[in-house]
Amino acid sequence: MQTKLGVLTLLATGFLFDGTAKAQDTQAPNAPPEQRAPQSEIKRAIRWKAFEYTCGGGEKVSVYLSSTLAKVLFQGHQYLMKQTISADGNRYSDGKVLWWGKGEGGFLQEDTPDGVGKFLAKDCKLERPAEAQTSAVTGTVSYPEKMALPPNAVVEVRLQDVSQANLPPKTVAEQRITLGKLQLPLLFEVRFDPAKIAQRHSYVISADVLVDNEVRFTNEKTYPVLTLGHSSRVDVILRPPNEGNNP
Repeated sequence: MQTKLGVLTLLATGFLFDGTAKAQDTQAPNAPPEQRAPQSEIKRAIRWKAFEYTCGGGEKVSVYLSSTLAKVLFQGHQYLMKQTISADGNRYSDGKVLWWGKGEGGFLQEDTPDGVGKFLAKDCKLERPAEAQTSAVTGTVSYPEKMALPPNAVVEVRLQDVSQANLPPKTVAEQRITLGKLQLPLLFEVRFDPAKIAQRHSYVISADVLVDNEVRFTNEKTYPVLTLGHSSRVDVILRPPNEGNNP
């Protein structure tokens, strides 16, 4: 009898300890840093990219982006928003207020069902040039053929938005490299403005080798990058276009 009571006591103690531990792990997201548990005890901290805007009337808007989330600071208020579907630009909303960023501009507006909510801040312009906030897709371009390319051969590598299947791919950024004394495999770095990337869109890297403006080699398949869990680095394999490409 005593043994059974001892086991029950241990089980109850373990249950209480587990419940206490879980309660300690649940913290208010807006708690001051000094009141939060160490990062090793809670989920990994979110990394935010900061963008500062000056809007009409001299108003300031600070926008912090991370994957499909946005924190918007305006007139002492902080809005935590999620990305929503939009035809263009990056639209974020918390159900009451929305931030819509387009290129180097944007606006803050009340989010109403009819889409004509009051503007809180409009005509917002990014304070820093896009060049200072670029990111890049990197990798290699190669081909299995054992042949040298002429010095005037040009390698074109493009970052493309392929979200709309019924429309041609939209080129977001590209890099052109004249080979000269170089040969494949070749390193590439396609730099782009992060503000032009929508996390719910699909992006791919495509590449061609042109000689006298004629495509001699092209990518044999699609190479997804950046969003939807894909990397920012790819190794692209090219083949003669008459061999046919795999979708």
